[in-house]
Amino acid sequence: MSNSRWIVRETDANLTLMSNVLHINEITANVMANRGLRSKNAALSFLTPSEEKMHDIFKMKDVKKLVKRIAHAIPNEKIVIYGDYDVDGIMSTVILLKLLTNLGANCSYYIPHRMEEGYGLNKEAIKKLAEDGTDLLITVDNGIAAHYELELANEMGIETVIIDHHEPGFSGEGTNRKDILPKAVAIVDPKQSDCDYPFKEMCAAGLAFKVAAAICDYLNIPFKQHDEFVVFAAIATICDIVDLKDENRVIVVNGLKILNQNKDINCGLSTLLTLRGYDEKPLDTFSVGFVIGPCLNATGRLGTAELAVKLLMTDHNNDKEEALKLAEELINLNEARKQLTTECIDRAVKAIPEPLPKVIVILDKEAHESVAGIVAGKVREITHRPTIILTLGDGELKGSGRSVENYNLFEALYSNKGLFTRFGGHSMAAGLTLPEENVNKLREALNDECILTDDDFRPIIYVDKVLKIEDISLSLSGELEKLAPFGKGNNEPFFITYGLMVESVRVLDEKRTLIFSFANGHKKLKGIAFGLNEFYHEAIKKADIKTNSGFCMDIVYGIETNVWNGNVSVQVRVRDFRVS
Repeated sequence: MSNSRWIVRETDANLTLMSNVLHINEITANVMANRGLRSKNAALSFLTPSEEKMHDIFKMKDVKKLVKRIAHAIPNEKIVIYGDYDVDGIMSTVILLKLLTNLGANCSYYIPHRMEEGYGLNKEAIKKLAEDGTDLLITVDNGIAAHYELELANEMGIETVIIDHHEPGFSGEGTNRKDILPKAVAIVDPKQSDCDYPFKEMCAAGLAFKVAAAICDYLNIPFKQHDEFVVFAAIATICDIVDLKDENRVIVVNGLKILNQNKDINCGLSTLLTLRGYDEKPLDTFSVGFVIGPCLNATGRLGTAELAVKLLMTDHNNDKEEALKLAEELINLNEARKQLTTECIDRAVKAIPEPLPKVIVILDKEAHESVAGIVAGKVREITHRPTIILTLGDGELKGSGRSVENYNLFEALYSNKGLFTRFGGHSMAAGLTLPEENVNKLREALNDECILTDDDFRPIIYVDKVLKIEDISLSLSGELEKLAPFGKGNNEPFFITYGLMVESVRVLDEKRTLIFSFANGHKKLKGIAFGLNEFYHEAIKKADIKTNSGFCMDIVYGIETNVWNGNVSVQVRVRDFRVS
């Protein structure tokens, strides 16, 4: 049976008033209240995500200094953008590279090689950039933890501005906690404790998009690449799995709208979309996150992220053949990455220790370090425990961690920072490098210090409301769709209905699909579930049920609109169930 905890959210909001003011169903109002959208202005802003409602970027700490320094460099200094090899780092690099190049700057970029250099700034790269005559270094999606590297840059005559969204190091606790920051001309990172910017959860490309607008505003010129850049920022926001609320929601909603209206907005992206079969099909958060994003990510995993940057810098007028060549290379790399990932996951699953520790640390010297994060995520999904996957790097071990709710991985690692050569990240994910002799020390320290209980290791499904079958309608489904896109920070609305009679279940094991027909009196409802077949067989066996009909279920589900052969109906997507 299901081991998940079903937790029904509670609200004291006046749902009748919300329903009347917003002209929505009280169930929809309940969902919005559960997401903190209780005022009229907050609710309307959420339902109509307009860029006009975004915050003033100049209220972010150091933005004025950063923009002024970049603008000063445009006419006659050599500028280098130092990015990262994931989608967020690639997109933020391209945004600033395109903007500054079009403004006439002598601007190039540098993205470290994942295998040879690792994440972030490194001293050899700094030396090379100094030899090449770099005057101004702009870090994007990195830099907040590069203390020693930026000391070297300063010594070698390179000035640096930082655009990052990762957590800064700190000393002290509570009210005595203070950020430990590297030396730079300007540091734009809303996670700084003394930054008063009202929204802290943007990815680097979202920040780069707003910085680009700020530069144009400072120079008093039109922001001509607005649409292209908001598309880049939307893709990065989806792929970096940041909270889909506030400004992130605005960026994603508008970015997807622009992209679906104009698939040719960028030559390289258009070519990639065509090859992946999305030249005509609409794109949503799933297709961006699981089809397009992995192709861009694969370049940094198995090759060099320069391939993705070059693809996105291609021009419709001159580079169509080059774009096709690069897009095909990205897709081939992604296919190789998928095979590699499968092999690494198989080994990691076999290496999961028993009994399960509170924090899992697996060393697999055969694993490709570029997929360690994906593998850690899969083990975390299976065990619902914080997981770190380590593999052999250049003389040391490198790894990635993925966490669970209620466990701040960054702070856990930070409390043991003496074990690492380097590390960085945030509450849910981190990267690290350490000597092999420190692995057991790390494993023991994390487990000794972890205060999670057995209940914390049970997956939680947060439910918005308990419904009757009569509450579920096509109009409700349409209202709930207006709350999309769903993801981290704006989870898909889930509901519970208890004691539903199962009229029939079609079990399609080869497709790992279950098709339910539920009933309550005269009201009937279709349900569908994916990937729950094994659980279904176990549940009815345990309940000693011999047929696929005539018994009752409690179900957790999302409500969706089903369109089939021109017919439109409401159905539920079953996420979990218990035979009652």
